[in-house]
Amino acid sequence: MKSINMGRVFLGGLLAGVLINISEFLLHAVVLKKDLEEAMRSLNRTNPMTGGQTLVWVIFGFVIGIGSVWLYAAIRPRYGPGAATAARAGLAVWFFGSLLAAIADANLGLFPTNVLVVSAIWELVQSVIATVLGAWLYKEEAVP
Repeated sequence: MKSINMGRVFLGGLLAGVLINISEFLLHAVVLKKDLEEAMRSLNRTNPMTGGQTLVWVIFGFVIGIGSVWLYAAIRPRYGPGAATAARAGLAVWFFGSLLAAIADANLGLFPTNVLVVSAIWELVQSVIATVLGAWLYKEEAVP
């Protein structure tokens, strides 16, 4: 069995992370901006996000990208290389990282349903596309 090419995981993960960060910015600062501002006011949280908080989210986006490509590399021997396997990995990352968090937020009543539904659907598409994009750069190391 071949070992995972961690250099390529990192490279593909950074590419996936760029897409994730751009997509998350568009989702939160454009698409859901007014809904999120209203939701935060209802939670008595009216302060804008600090630079440090933004940095944490950016790092988080890159970590998710790297983890997504790592998962693709890990399941690739079973499902084969390619976009379908990358989409499976992206779907798994979305399920555990986004969908379950949205269900928890809904259960706690933290955000309006429309915000959670739009976020979940957006992040499903984002996760699959980012993982496919990152997996495109992934290559196994040549076995001598």
